[in-house]
Amino acid sequence: MIVINIQNPGKPDLPLLMMVALLFIAACSRSEDQKEFEQEAFRMPENYTETTPHGEIVSKDEGDWNIGPMFQGSVEIETPPFPNPTHHDPVQIELYISGSRTVDGLRAEAFYDMFDSMNRRTLYQHDRSPLEPGLMVFEIYPENFDRHNNYSNARQVNDGLHRLFIFDNRNNLITYGDIKLK
Repeated sequence: MIVINIQNPGKPDLPLLMMVALLFIAACSRSEDQKEFEQEAFRMPENYTETTPHGEIVSKDEGDWNIGPMFQGSVEIETPPFPNPTHHDPVQIELYISGSRTVDGLRAEAFYDMFDSMNRRTLYQHDRSPLEPGLMVFEIYPENFDRHNNYSNARQVNDGLHRLFIFDNRNNLITYGDIKLK
């Protein structure tokens, strides 16, 4: 892209050209950051953020519930999923959607086998696009981490530790974290 200097039509406007190039480079690195975030999400769960039934944080796993670079400034974890661990109770998730940018729907998914994309299941879906700004609250039912909706079976896989992924409806990862079934 060449930008023509109106005051001197034969020469490109160098400062403006440099600004456009910097914006392009920043957009590329942000995309790379998002890709790295998404790759990191597919490691095996090892720990979890422990919360009380009222949403108070007991201990925090620094790898849980971070916001992907693409969504920073437009989505926040208001309260990490609670209760975590759960004893068969639904886990509540609270996200805050800001009005600064649009978020195209929301989908929470889990994988029966994290290394086989054919073994995934949608546990929650909100198709509204864009999402309305404000607090969004939804529940995940822990028995749904098993393909047959059996809580006992879900507790036995990976010692009951399951990764939950939250995507927009364009398959961009917003956040992810681990839920422990006791």
